[in-house]
Amino acid sequence: MRKMYKVILAGVTAFLAACSNDASVDSGISGATTEPNSSKTANLTEEQKAVLAKSLYTLVDSTKVDSLKALFGSDITKMDSRYIEYFDMRPYSVMNNQVFSYPSKDGRKVCDVVTYKQENGKNQKGVFLAMSYDEHNHKCKWEGSKYEELRCLADDYLATHRYETIVDTKITDVDGVPVVLKTIGANSFSQFWGYGVSCGEYLNDFKQSCNASNGLFLDFGDACNMNSLSLACASFIPEGKKPDEILNSYTEGYKIQCLEDSIKYAPYDDENYVYHDPFSDSLYVDSISRVENLIYKWRNAQKQSMYAYRWQFSIIDSTVGVDEFGNFIYQEREDDELALKHRNSLGVAYNTLPDTKIADAYRKEGVYVLPDSLVAEFFPNLATYPTGLDGLKWYPPEIFYIIVLKDVGAKGHLLTNFDANGIYVTDIVKSGNCPEDTTVHYSVVLLMDSPDWDVMNRSIVKTTYVSDNWNCDKPETLEKIEPYGEWTTSSDVLLYYEEWFALFETDRYVELYGGKERFIEHFGEDDYLKLVGKD
Repeated sequence: MRKMYKVILAGVTAFLAACSNDASVDSGISGATTEPNSSKTANLTEEQKAVLAKSLYTLVDSTKVDSLKALFGSDITKMDSRYIEYFDMRPYSVMNNQVFSYPSKDGRKVCDVVTYKQENGKNQKGVFLAMSYDEHNHKCKWEGSKYEELRCLADDYLATHRYETIVDTKITDVDGVPVVLKTIGANSFSQFWGYGVSCGEYLNDFKQSCNASNGLFLDFGDACNMNSLSLACASFIPEGKKPDEILNSYTEGYKIQCLEDSIKYAPYDDENYVYHDPFSDSLYVDSISRVENLIYKWRNAQKQSMYAYRWQFSIIDSTVGVDEFGNFIYQEREDDELALKHRNSLGVAYNTLPDTKIADAYRKEGVYVLPDSLVAEFFPNLATYPTGLDGLKWYPPEIFYIIVLKDVGAKGHLLTNFDANGIYVTDIVKSGNCPEDTTVHYSVVLLMDSPDWDVMNRSIVKTTYVSDNWNCDKPETLEKIEPYGEWTTSSDVLLYYEEWFALFETDRYVELYGGKERFIEHFGEDDYLKLVGKD
């Protein structure tokens, strides 16, 4: 990995500007990894910082740029985590000039270098490195569709290859000053960093490479959270160098990396090679349909799901309804106090910490790595997942973490976000006139993530949400709420609000469809009886 960066930087080692890694540059960025390292860096002037910060506008949808400029101008310290989502480290469309391919001998590794003249619909010269491993479906996803000709353009590499990790380098002009902008991004959970290279190693090498080029390093994600990186490095080009020379240097460096990387893989006839598809439970290749059916039935049986856990506390707002075609609709409000701001927020499972000697070692609020061997001890129902614990994981070598929370008095909990500054937890409490409760409870939330995710020493930041659905003045609501016990995942996607709405707001759910008669007319009497009978 070190050699790769030496090659890439061969033509750009004389950069004029310098990068400061102090907190004043990055402290306003959610997830910014600003820890110091041993690379020697100089100080940027305020004018230089402004130029490099402004280069980031090329990563933003052109319709959003003006509104973002009004919010923070060119001052990177004013960036708010709410606006990080506008920055896309992975371009979605290019117009290729040339594509240089370096697959492994067995064809299962993709390593391509692509030069382009247009990016995201704008004239822009650049080059990117595209990598994936064990990814058989990197071809265009729209094959066979009537839109294939529009979506699978032969001269648009990114339209056809939708899951590769993209390391993109381009020269952007900022008020007449050329800036090298390098980014890393991908569209999937299975980002690939090269043969035998972990996410953490790639992150550290990228930072050191940025410092070596005297660049401004920015982390728009949360380091290796979910084995994913969203990074940028902006730097000036050397005086006297031309943009094409810089891009040619990166192109050659990427080509050498691909060539050297491709020969490291086992030959196609390696008898020890086992294919693992990260997008399905294909460890069971001979019985995909049977296994998928088992998983479907198991998930549908999980009425104690993480979605249901959340819904029992939440107030169902006015956005719930039925459209003109009879389809259920629900649009979560951005200002909802229980809004989830991270795709891993719901977690995999939630439970009360068991009263055992093994669990006593975790009876302190904080974050821990949980060995696979202890998952059944803490989450016995989850341990019955049909394909086992490996079947739950997005992509090896993903590991389990638990967040332990301590309560005085009964509370519900919801993780809403993670970033470099902390783990954000909403404590859900009862409303109304409640008697004092001094009971002590310990709860655990199970997460799966990359082993390179540096989360162990982060603080737990708590806020409080008062639930009208859990009201001491209304005894019937107290009986409906279950703040503890085991709750498990039920689906990998957030598409099942209707099921949980029907489960917890049955009367209102029926009323949305016009009452009992109209509901039966729409769905049939059997579905109505199943719904009201809670079968």
